[in-house]
Amino acid sequence: MGLSKLYNPWVQISWGLTAGLLVIAALLGFVLLSREQQNGPPLELWSALCRGLGITGDIGPAGELRPPLATPTRIAWTSATRTQVASGNIKRGEFVAINCTACHGEQGVSASDQFPRLAGMDAAAIYKQLDDFRTGKRSSGVMQAIAHAISEQGSADVAAYYSSLSNGTAPSINERLRAGHTLREHDPAKRLAFAGDPARGIAPCSACHGPGGHKLGGPSLQGQRPAYIERQLAGFAQGVRRNDIHQQMRTIATQLTPHEMRVVAEFYGTGVGAQTTGR
Repeated sequence: MGLSKLYNPWVQISWGLTAGLLVIAALLGFVLLSREQQNGPPLELWSALCRGLGITGDIGPAGELRPPLATPTRIAWTSATRTQVASGNIKRGEFVAINCTACHGEQGVSASDQFPRLAGMDAAAIYKQLDDFRTGKRSSGVMQAIAHAISEQGSADVAAYYSSLSNGTAPSINERLRAGHTLREHDPAKRLAFAGDPARGIAPCSACHGPGGHKLGGPSLQGQRPAYIERQLAGFAQGVRRNDIHQQMRTIATQLTPHEMRVVAEFYGTGVGAQTTGR
């Protein structure tokens, strides 16, 4: 090699051995050993390589069709929606309500427990339910047909009209609740209405429906027909009714017994809820 360099073959030998070991290790780790399965046939080469790298080789699910996203309602309480509800005209709403008297009665007080009382109900609650019927989020052949015939502005108008009436459900907005109802309450209806049941993940009814609390879009239950309330609770529990925004009603109703549904419905429907708050 010359006077200044010495021939040393071990450098090439060591690099060659290292490269050979890497190739053998790759074949063993990524091909031969990765293909074997304890309770199945050997994997294909691609799946074996992916297993050796710690990733999945299954690209099937990514290419499959996905079902459409299921949403309980298209209503979101944005400033635009709240402005739409507030724009309701009572006079125009009275004209629209002519289509509703056959079921919901004159002045929004139905004669049958098959239909809810609309008089005095929060306008936002009525507006939301009409939109849910219109989009099929809440099922009813008659109501879906009527809701399709009413525009969004018409929904705001008729909601304003019914909310302005009295002798129906009692308003719960800005209501003050008397203290004294706790988890030690013996009456199951009062306990569920004002304290709930934390052990079962049940929030108090009054937190959203009053008396003493209110949630936008949550209807007041005071003065509503007991049979109607009980039927809606059963519908939520069975999954027949599914238009609650965060599934709170379905979550709660599935935890209630039939007896609890009945006593809560009677508590609100017979006006005991209003008496409890000193109204």
